[in-house]
Amino acid sequence: MRVLCVFLVSCFIISSCGTNSEIGQTSVSGDLTTQHVETTTTTTTTTTTSVPFDGVRVERIQYEDGLWNAGNLRIPPGEGPFPVLVFIHGGFWKAGFNETLMTGLADDAANRGVATWNFDYRAVGIPGGGYPGTLEDVAKAIDYLTELDEPLDLDDVTFIGHSAGGHLALWAAGRSGLGEEDPGSNPKVLPRTVVAQAAVVDLYVAAEENLGRGAVQAFLGGGPEEVPEHYRVATPGVTEARIIAVHGRYDLTVPISQSDFLVDAEGIFNDTATHFDILNPRHDLWIRTLDALGIS
Repeated sequence: MRVLCVFLVSCFIISSCGTNSEIGQTSVSGDLTTQHVETTTTTTTTTTTSVPFDGVRVERIQYEDGLWNAGNLRIPPGEGPFPVLVFIHGGFWKAGFNETLMTGLADDAANRGVATWNFDYRAVGIPGGGYPGTLEDVAKAIDYLTELDEPLDLDDVTFIGHSAGGHLALWAAGRSGLGEEDPGSNPKVLPRTVVAQAAVVDLYVAAEENLGRGAVQAFLGGGPEEVPEHYRVATPGVTEARIIAVHGRYDLTVPISQSDFLVDAEGIFNDTATHFDILNPRHDLWIRTLDALGIS
């Protein structure tokens, strides 16, 4: 196992809002009924083990060659096997963000007795980032869980993605529908549940509305008419996973209308929350998410 000595940045950075309700309209189907800062270094060696949070063991893992292809696996105390929460950060799919955006949530979940995998990936502005590199990295990072000698229950995996990371989580959940030659096809790990936090769900609408000042076009290499195959591959497909949409109605970065494209998803909303509030482990939206996941 390749490891670094010393999981995902949220794409569109703002906050969210609240009341329970359901959302509806398409793209994904299924049974939709103060922050710790991680340190990153380029030194490659073996495993660094620490126990900074209630006996939680933290491993810095290199899932692929490359400075950005690494993440932190957190294993709670006990024998396991443990359910796994996979965190996927956002940031408009652009360089300048990393997995530390999700550290607070990953720490909190691990302290509650579940394993967490919080990784980075190549984004637009990084060599190899964008289409298809970003999708390939997310797929490899998730599938790398099968290569770890750790007490993980890979039949009980939840993908949690924020903003652009929400799109990537939904996309990763539908990888079984990709063609043999498509990036990310033939998944080894699929989720039981996907939590889409202020997610970019419909890439076509996001491009038309110029979300993130052309972030979708930069990610996919053009508009839908220019690179239709890229949009086809990157659009989240059908999944049997349970979908939970989490969004703030005061989100000025990714409008809550994007969550309306998740037909029959369970909704966790807040009327005053912003894009960034979702990343606060003490916020109502996270506490209600944990409750929906059965994590106490």
